[in-house]
Order: sequence, then structure tokens, then C-alpha cells
Amino acid sequence: MIHAIISQLLRLLLMICFILFILFILFNSYPAMKNLDKPILPNNDEGYFFEVKDKQKLYIYDYQPNETYNSTLFIISGITGINHIAEKDLIEQLSNNKNRVVVIHPRGTGYSDGVRGDISNFSDFINDYIEIIKSDKDYNSNQHKIVLFGHSMSTAVVLAVADKIENVDGAILINPPYLLKKVKGMTPSIGEYVKYAWYYLFDKHEPIVNMAGDPAKIENEADRKESESRVNDPLLVKYFSLYVMTESRKLMSLMIDYSQKANYPLLLIYGLNDNIVDKTGCDLIFNKWRNENKQYSLIVNGSHGKLTVKSANEIIIKWINNL
Repeated sequence: MIHAIISQLLRLLLMICFILFILFILFNSYPAMKNLDKPILPNNDEGYFFEVKDKQKLYIYDYQPNETYNSTLFIISGITGINHIAEKDLIEQLSNNKNRVVVIHPRGTGYSDGVRGDISNFSDFINDYIEIIKSDKDYNSNQHKIVLFGHSMSTAVVLAVADKIENVDGAILINPPYLLKKVKGMTPSIGEYVKYAWYYLFDKHEPIVNMAGDPAKIENEADRKESESRVNDPLLVKYFSLYVMTESRKLMSLMIDYSQKANYPLLLIYGLNDNIVDKTGCDLIFNKWRNENKQYSLIVNGSHGKLTVKSANEIIIKWINNL
């Protein structure tokens, strides 16, 4: 009897050792995933830093084309961040020489403080935006409209932020990813699933998910070139922890709930050639939107990337002017 128990325990031990060996080989077959360090702010940069409640300093770029302007637009970024220099064309487009545009580098991205690819409490990511916007010179002023702009994953951040502030005069959502398409080459392999499960259980704050993906797999030429330019951008973050990824997914799952409470004007734009976002999700957001002042525009040749924003230029400018 004792010999049988010992034999079973030995087999179990050997099996565990074998599994651990396989996992070790599997994980070490992947290249090391390390984000770039925070770049040094150039001396000639025109931005400034805002210190949030936990003493982290976040970078802000404030584009004001004229002393007098109509509206203030906050470009809300997702977890990968934003390069305000590379996005100068977008900033100038939204400004149209009539509007002030504010760009914030979220914590852990760009020139802002914070761990690259992870955060101890995801709510800090949202609360940073809320604190900065509420402290802005135009937030409590009746002279300028406050508009939040989001593209892709950052549209979920827009809705979460707008839910916690009172003075929102409108939101522009570009390709909001409430529902996603099954994209070839984007689905994790069995090995990656095992790897993610392991890290989620034992080290969920280690950045191991590559959000940059492989630009070569992107079929749309404009999106592919845009992705290629972002892959090694020092102001953007490439690898993320399972904690950040799961919290981001939770945030996206709440987009309909936020839409049902959203009592401010909406401009929703969807590119019909978007290979990532499912239009059905955009339909749901628009139909559930509480405020009756809402507009839904479909861009015939619009892709998932910046091409949709550029193609919708006249629609966006007209909508802002009519607020």
C-alpha cells in the first residue's frame, strides 16, 4: 500500500517536473520583452508637466493657434500613449486654426512618469485624465466648449472620463472597439495562451503582451505604414502586463453602460474598411446613447487607423462648429 502511494507521488512529481520543463522551454523560446526607458524631454519642447495627486508628473502639450479660440479639445490616448509630434497633422486638423487642442501623455508613456507597460491600480490611469481636465483653465469657463476625442481603445477611456466630469459639451469617437472582428494573425497561439495564463496567475504585472503586433500582417496599406512608424517610437509603449490588458478589456466591455448614461452630444465615426472593429458594436453604442443630439457617420474608404479621421475632416469640423 505504502509502495503504491510512493509510486503515485513519484509519477505526479515527474509529471510536474515535465510540465515545468516544457513551460520553461516554451517561455524562453520567446524573445525578451522590454519597453524602452522614458525618453529625455528635448530643451526646445513646448510642453509642460502637471503633477497629479500621487506626485507623478504627466506631460501635456497645449496647442493654441490664436489668443481667441472657440472650443478646447482633449485628445484622450489609450494605454500605448501618443506622440504629439507625429500626430501634429491630427492636432492641426482638429484645431482648424479655431480650436485649442490639449494632448496628454498618460502615465507610463511618453515623457510622463510611471512604469512602462504596467500600473499598480488601473483606476489611476482614468483619474489622471479627470484631474487634469478639471484643473484646466477652460473647464469651468463658459467661453469655450469642452470636447473629448478618442480613437480605437481610447474611446473607452473617453467614456469613463466623461462619466466622472460634469462639463462635457461633446465627444468624438473614432472606431470604438466594443466588438472586435476575428483578424487573421491576431489570435494568440496555444503556446501564447498558456504563457498568458501562467503570467496572469503568477506574475500579472510583468509586461509580456506585444500590443504593437506585426505590421507586416496588416492588409490595409495606410494602416500598415502607420503601424510601422509606431513600432519603435520611443514615446509609445509596446509591451503590457496581463493586468493592464484585462483591465482595458473590462473598460471596453462597459462602453454600452456608459453610453446609456451619456447626456452630452456625440459624433461617432466608423471606417467601413476597418479590419479590427466590428460595426455592430458601433451601432449599439449609437443606439444606446442617452443624449438625442448624436450623429453617426460612415466613412466609405475609412480604415482602422488615421485614414478614417483624415477622410472625415469636414464632418468633424462642421460638428465642432455647430456645438
